[in-house]
Amino acid sequence: MLRRRWTVLLCAWTLIIWTTRISNIWNDDVLSNGEKWGRTGLAVSFTVLALATLATLGRKARGHAVVLKALAGWTIGVWLARSVGIATGDHPMAFVAVHLGLAGVSIVLSVLALREQGRATTRA
Repeated sequence: MLRRRWTVLLCAWTLIIWTTRISNIWNDDVLSNGEKWGRTGLAVSFTVLALATLATLGRKARGHAVVLKALAGWTIGVWLARSVGIATGDHPMAFVAVHLGLAGVSIVLSVLALREQGRATTRA
């Protein structure tokens, strides 16, 4: 498990960021029900991928690698797309700074977890 510290950190970070997002979504009175369900779907997708990645730790390297690549790829892709919208949108500077920080940490953890997986695959 210690050899997978970046993977565990990515999963923990993802669960903290996206699972707590669900309650924020449903407490936001500005959003319509459709917007709430769409945003909840995105948050749940991250939650499921993080839990699946944790569940496959210690199992066959190939199965774990597939799930980890899905989580990391989804994380990088979604945050890159969201970052453009956040940076160019009409948001307060503090909101932009916080969310770009969340994006940066998420992307860095994803890359580190993928590198860690690559080293583990090479060793196996």
